Amino acid sequence: MVKVHKVRIQDGSAGRTDGVDIWIDDRLNEVEQRCVIMHELIHIERGEGTCQPEYIEMEVRYETARRLLPLEMIAGVCKGGKDLASIAAELQVTRRVLMDRAVTLTKEQAAQAGCFTCLKCPSQAARMRELLGALVGNERHPRMVRAVAVAA
Repeated sequence: MVKVHKVRIQDGSAGRTDGVDIWIDDRLNEVEQRCVIMHELIHIERGEGTCQPEYIEMEVRYETARRLLPLEMIAGVCKGGKDLASIAAELQVTRRVLMDRAVTLTKEQAAQAGCFTCLKCPSQAARMRELLGALVGNERHPRMVRAVAVAA
């Protein structure tokens, strides 16, 4: 059984795991806690503890987004011109998790979900530039290439 400890994390991170237990910052709100706990649980499932390289963090972030936001849950939510903060609040996830989920959608999945707003928003374009920059900076990491390829 995984224990979740609420503590003051001084280095600015939201949470961490040692591969057995999870520590989350006690200043997080309920939605943030939900997202961070899922993220850390995935690290534990994968047998990971302590700090991980950026490409592993990206893989875990994308898997967190897929689990918290299955396709059927996001279907139609982006319609109606809502802003990202409103959509994230409605789905009870952080904006970052919502954006990570948008990155993982294929064109077909986006069409099925009726989600084109997220894919066209300025934040999404900035996120894709960030991903491409990470790919260029990590050419020797095939898992990074795979994480970005899955997102494209």
